[in-house]
Amino acid sequence: MNETLNGPQNNQVTSSGSMFANASHFVINGGNFTVISNNHRKEIMDWLKAPDCSANFVAAVNKRTPETGKWILNHPAYTEWKENGDILWIQGKAGSGKTVLFNNI
Repeated sequence: MNETLNGPQNNQVTSSGSMFANASHFVINGGNFTVISNNHRKEIMDWLKAPDCSANFVAAVNKRTPETGKWILNHPAYTEWKENGDILWIQGKAGSGKTVLFNNI
């Protein structure tokens, strides 16, 4: 499908693709259009994806000292959570050891 776009300076741009797929009888006055190739769109979508947390988790677990974080298994908040099955909220600054604690649970 070819579309012809009339820009603000009455320049005509013809592109093949589906910028206005299934559209009919419309008028565009002015406007700026950027056509992104499918490859470029995929690169953007890949960049926006969440990182693979499993790699970070494995790296953190491999760096820990044995017995690090075992104290949580006897902490009252943990034992209560384990008995009740509610939500256990562990918060802390980046790099403070939340991932290592989770590995013990």
